[in-house]
Amino acid sequence: MAYAINQQVRNYATPDPKRVVANITGVLATGNMDILEKGSYQFLITHCGFIAHFDHAGFIATYRDDLPAFVEQFLSQHGMGWETRLDHTGSYFYDTSYQGKILADIIRELVPIFQAYEPGLKAAHVLHKNMEAEARLRALAKELGYDLVKRTPAGEKAA
Repeated sequence: MAYAINQQVRNYATPDPKRVVANITGVLATGNMDILEKGSYQFLITHCGFIAHFDHAGFIATYRDDLPAFVEQFLSQHGMGWETRLDHTGSYFYDTSYQGKILADIIRELVPIFQAYEPGLKAAHVLHKNMEAEARLRALAKELGYDLVKRTPAGEKAA
């Protein structure tokens, strides 16, 4: 039985570096977690410190509305130099040591991409959460029969 599980793990396909990088870049660029491919998901949960969240769909559902958490999780695991260790060691999932270099190269290519998108995603997330909160507040005010009026910051004239 253990042999069958070991064989199944070893049969995990070698990630295609260009495809993984392009797909994850696309997710960050569009803000659309739904386009995350299964191969990219496998790479992230196997080599980047992410938990599986049950399956591919669960992973997408977890990060769909919180891309900053996705970026933060990746950056918390990488960009600290441990990829260099992969250059010189084999992976449990592969029989040849050059695979470790492929994994390290993918991670090294992804780190600056994640870093570039981090500030914009965080700002967009805050704006989205503020808009959601304002919509809930407006709905509550309407339900209670109040008018909701934004305060004018000190030093500015009311419109």
